[in-house]
Amino acid sequence: MNNFELLHNTGISFLGDIENASKQEQKTFIILGVARGGTSLIAGALAHLGIFSGDLSVEPVYEDRKLAEAFESGNDALAKQIIDEYNKKHPVWAFKRPQSMEYIEKLHAMVENPIYLVVFKDIFSIANRNKISMKLDIIKGMRIAFNGYEKIFKFLETTEINGALFSYEKIMASKEDFVDSLVKLADLKDFSDSKKSAVYDFITPNPQKYLDMSRITKSKGTIGNVAKTRVVGWAASVHGNQVVDVELYINGQKVAKTKANQFRPHLLEKKMHPTGHCGYEFTLTIPLKHGDQVRVRACEDVVDLNNSPYIFKLQEEHK
Repeated sequence: MNNFELLHNTGISFLGDIENASKQEQKTFIILGVARGGTSLIAGALAHLGIFSGDLSVEPVYEDRKLAEAFESGNDALAKQIIDEYNKKHPVWAFKRPQSMEYIEKLHAMVENPIYLVVFKDIFSIANRNKISMKLDIIKGMRIAFNGYEKIFKFLETTEINGALFSYEKIMASKEDFVDSLVKLADLKDFSDSKKSAVYDFITPNPQKYLDMSRITKSKGTIGNVAKTRVVGWAASVHGNQVVDVELYINGQKVAKTKANQFRPHLLEKKMHPTGHCGYEFTLTIPLKHGDQVRVRACEDVVDLNNSPYIFKLQEEHK
């Protein structure tokens, strides 16, 4: 080996008796980090390796709401029951939830053979993502991330653990080192090249599905009926029940703005909205012409509603 290879920074450092812990048949990976700090990347990579991440864990965030809600509602007995169920069904499983630092001592005591995977990311990058996706002040965002890491540091300093520390930036620069380390930590046997390739493909900067699901401005809805002087539809926030404002664009020009708060009984009946008060209607002073492009999107969102853009045709005026 070239001596200079010893100076190579892989962005990975191991803690405790990790070799022995990894070889145990029963083990629980606990993924720690701050919100928007790369925990979904770690959890998703494990999931692509075939490791169970909870009954209610789904992409792109891979958080198990079932176990998280038990802890966060203060129901420790239920949390222990869920953990016992997972242990019986899965010798190896993972839990990811940035908020778990609030109950990490309880979690640590309940799981069997915990192996901690702790990811660190540039706090400016975290704050900038929160500014884009969550409309959070960037300085405040850096302070929140810093305080989150302070809690992690305190846990690492006061608790003897087995685990690994990861640099998010180094993961992106060297997927191979990262994936190889997860394979060893999970003690996976007969690991196929095809599965490894799937993990490589998963590890991408700014994955579109994650960016889409994690933005606070994400909306749902559609353009419904369009006539010469009228555009009707509905719109709602994906992440809350607050009324959203919608904007109307004709041929690329913003022409109107209104609130989506009209009652739509069919949306309530079909359980597509909790109150049904999410309809909007635009009345146009200048009639639409054949071929005009109609677009509607929720304010501050980056994606149009369904059925947008809509190309107006004169024969549809009677609708």
